[in-house]
Amino acid sequence: MREIRCIVFEDGELIKALVAHGRRTGKSLPPGQISSFEIERSKEVVARMTITSDEGQKTVIPTSGAQLAAAMIAYCIDRKVPVPAHAAKSITVIDDHVALKITMAGD
Repeated sequence: MREIRCIVFEDGELIKALVAHGRRTGKSLPPGQISSFEIERSKEVVARMTITSDEGQKTVIPTSGAQLAAAMIAYCIDRKVPVPAHAAKSITVIDDHVALKITMAGD
C-alpha cells in the first residue's frame, strides 16, 4: 500500500517559490516586472515567467524538472509544510495548478 499526497500551488505561491529559489541559488531574475506567468503541460510541466524591463524588453524564463521541484520543496519547508525526505516526489498539474506529488511507500 502507498500513500499519495499532493500540495497544490496557486500561481502566486509558485512565483514566490521560483523567485526565492533563484535568490538562494544565485540566479535572480533580471530587472523588471513579472508581466505574465503560464504553465505548459508537455512531456514535463514547465512554468514560464515573462519579465518585462522598464524599457519594454521581455525575457522569458522557463523552469522545469529538478529546478521546479527544488523551488516547490524549499517553499514548503520555509512554510513548515512537512515534506518527507525519503518519499518519491514529482510535479503534476491538478485543476490547472502545479502540484508537488509526494508518494510514500507503506509498511
